Amino acid sequence: MMGKMLSAIVLVVLVWAVDAVAATTPADVVDQGITRKELTSLLKAFGMSVKDSTEKESDPWLMATTPKGVEFYVNMYDCIGTGADSRRCNDLQFLAQWEVGKNAGADSANIYNQKFVFGRAYLNQDGKMLMFDYSVKLKGGVTKRNLMRHVDNWLRVLDDIRALLRV
Repeated sequence: MMGKMLSAIVLVVLVWAVDAVAATTPADVVDQGITRKELTSLLKAFGMSVKDSTEKESDPWLMATTPKGVEFYVNMYDCIGTGADSRRCNDLQFLAQWEVGKNAGADSANIYNQKFVFGRAYLNQDGKMLMFDYSVKLKGGVTKRNLMRHVDNWLRVLDDIRALLRV
């Protein structure tokens, strides 16, 4: 009796897992990186203004402003192809920065890094800017929903560091 019940539970779990995998269609997966235009559309869906600030094809990047008015950059790495429509990038680095001051310095960066898991705070090389970044790896594929969660999480951790810095 117990064996039949366990078998039934395993069968239900397997059916659920197969349905979950089947529900993720190829159109729902970002498996070959993302273009600047696709990323721009995604960020705009979160109410952001976005500008393609790429100066050299080798280093594509976007400049964006959150609905709360916070400016940040998205650097795009591990890219293949050419142009805004077809150059697909597998690594994203969301990056915000503030001038070092009373509330923004090495101590603030250390406090953030000890308290929070996502995002990384540090001073730039000359020690005049507090940098805050959040990396996303797309290589191997992620669902569009997961990528949206990363953008949402970026906005949340950006709020966390701004609250700590009071900026």
